[in-house]
Amino acid sequence: MNKSSQEIVEEFLISFPEYIDHYYEHIKYYSELLQHIFYSETINSPLFDLLKRNKEKTKILKYVSFIENMWSQGDDTVRNVVDVTILERLSDENDVWSTLGIYISEDFRNYINGELILQNIAMSNVSLI
Repeated sequence: MNKSSQEIVEEFLISFPEYIDHYYEHIKYYSELLQHIFYSETINSPLFDLLKRNKEKTKILKYVSFIENMWSQGDDTVRNVVDVTILERLSDENDVWSTLGIYISEDFRNYINGELILQNIAMSNVSLI
């Protein structure tokens, strides 16, 4: 079953209740969920910093697990957020990208290396993970 963006954001807010207020502020400001902006602020920014330091492994795993859930359970719109917003940003710095590789599943790694990097022109210079 492919979950909609609404179903995924509901799961996100259960997994990351610290972002509930941020979600409502986002909706108030934009009048709708703009996934690329919302997840850039709530996943990309904190995860990028965590991967750069590579110290809080439990937190890193929590974010990575959620991203993999978005990728494996989400509909095409949700998967686009994973590809275009989350993974493209994490691939901007080699040290962050290679650290991410420590935490992802083999299936996700195969997808990134075998499909995403090959098909996404913005990631054409990104090394395999």
